[in-house]
Amino acid sequence: SCNLTGLWDSTEYSVAIRCISVVSMFWSEWSRAKKASTEEKAPSERVDLWRVIESSHSAGSRSVHLMWKPLNSFPSSGRILGYKIQYFLENNAAIKMTNISTDKKMTLLLNEEAYIISVMAYNSAGNSPEAILRIPSTDERSSQVIETVRTFTTNEEVVVEWVAFETEVTKYVVEWYEELETDPFGRSWQYVSNSTNWKTNKKNFKPFVCYNISVYPLYGNKVAAPYSIQTYIQEKKPSEGPVADTGIPGKNEVTIKWKEISKDKRNGFISNYTIFYKPEGGKELNDTVNADVLQYRLKSLQPNTQYTVYIMASNEAGGTSGEPKTFKTLKF
Repeated sequence: SCNLTGLWDSTEYSVAIRCISVVSMFWSEWSRAKKASTEEKAPSERVDLWRVIESSHSAGSRSVHLMWKPLNSFPSSGRILGYKIQYFLENNAAIKMTNISTDKKMTLLLNEEAYIISVMAYNSAGNSPEAILRIPSTDERSSQVIETVRTFTTNEEVVVEWVAFETEVTKYVVEWYEELETDPFGRSWQYVSNSTNWKTNKKNFKPFVCYNISVYPLYGNKVAAPYSIQTYIQEKKPSEGPVADTGIPGKNEVTIKWKEISKDKRNGFISNYTIFYKPEGGKELNDTVNADVLQYRLKSLQPNTQYTVYIMASNEAGGTSGEPKTFKTLKF
């Protein structure tokens, strides 16, 4: 007999035997193979747990969206059968609520008090260690720990850097998602330890799309107030330009108004608007205003004259003009 050691848990093995005589140089044929599986063990790693907290509903309740990443240990300790979610009021640990999920997400409807939530993966041999997060009460206010956050891109990576007021904070969560994403489970996150920067492959971000990026400091299982910014990893000029509304002109002036370009057409941060206007048969003129300005008064116009006007929206990659409009100033 022979004991095979160093085998992986919860793994099927195939075993065959052959023999040789002490007086022979030839081995026998292999025996018919036998298959057997090693036993499962309880998962040894915590799930990677995160949450999105919605604002309170009118009835004093709020939705807390829990999400977690599957265990990626290799070799596996066994086949995950599901996840056990437990939660209780922070000031009353005696009463625990338990839910079971076979998915990697769950939404809990909680009241406005503080809660402790834990998630464990389980298989036939037992549970994984608990991943624990604290959900603050709605009236809690956390001081700002992070002073600033900035992003930049290299040829292959997106880099997020931040500066913290409190240097004793050693663990953070970086969360990112598309600005137009409305599904709370559409968010990505990653824990960062003993560092104030984080890098990821550029392939994890789409070009010409605005992303919300937040950095959360962690104190054990307590999540402090985030610092959030918006960023594009790559810009291109807007897909369309603003439409000018000329309104009712006067003798020597007119107020031009326009609306912001929809977010899905900006392709970058709008830096300014340029108003181009030209009298019939005359020279084209232009004025530039900041991105937060959505109307502009053209002055010193010629009376009783037809003008053509259009507006260009610009970002870091270039500008796009809207359709030209015409108006005629009054004679008197």
